[in-house]
Amino acid sequence: MNIELIKKVDAFLCENIEKSAHYEGNNQRAAEYRIEHSRRVANIGFEIARAEGFDCERMYVAGLLHDIGYSLDYSSGLDFRDHGRLGAQIAMPFLHSLGAYTDDRIEEICYGIAIHVDDKSDFEYERTPLALTVADADNIDRFDAFRLYENLMTADYRELPINDQRALLEKRVNRLCELREMPCGTATGKAMWQAKVDYQIDFYRRLGLQIDNSYIRFDIISGI
Repeated sequence: MNIELIKKVDAFLCENIEKSAHYEGNNQRAAEYRIEHSRRVANIGFEIARAEGFDCERMYVAGLLHDIGYSLDYSSGLDFRDHGRLGAQIAMPFLHSLGAYTDDRIEEICYGIAIHVDDKSDFEYERTPLALTVADADNIDRFDAFRLYENLMTADYRELPINDQRALLEKRVNRLCELREMPCGTATGKAMWQAKVDYQIDFYRRLGLQIDNSYIRFDIISGI
């Protein structure tokens, strides 16, 4: 790993994402979260690349830059769902300026960035393990502990009536069971993905059991 190169990429990430803190509907903490998330995705991608035997350094770079498209001002009318393709357009000239990789290797990184949102790119490239792992690493981070907390907060879970809480948990578990079988680019990525999904399923089921125990359990006490 070229540590100096990684530092340059991280500095580019921070410099550009910091701009988004000043856009309409955004703030400093949101920008900081995007940087933190990008670093986690880089670390997850590194783990997968090391286990699968493909280029760890370029995977790390792809992880750091995967959300660089969020440096743009989406309040101006841009569609944030295009942030993968727009991010690839931002990343490509920067990567060329580093002088560290061939055109082909840069295209592989940028293709992974482009497709990580909706599996669509505005240029053709091979669907390599590195390119596919950008989305896998992103998903693995997004389905970790913080998102459990964030999702419940967004749903105002604490303020919901208990029956609505139970229904929300059942809906989440059912959806997670579907997502668990989502295809991944590598066996390592698949195992890590399913571990995160299983973690969330277990949490929601445990929370559901606690709700079930919030009633008088006539089915249990009537036999005593």
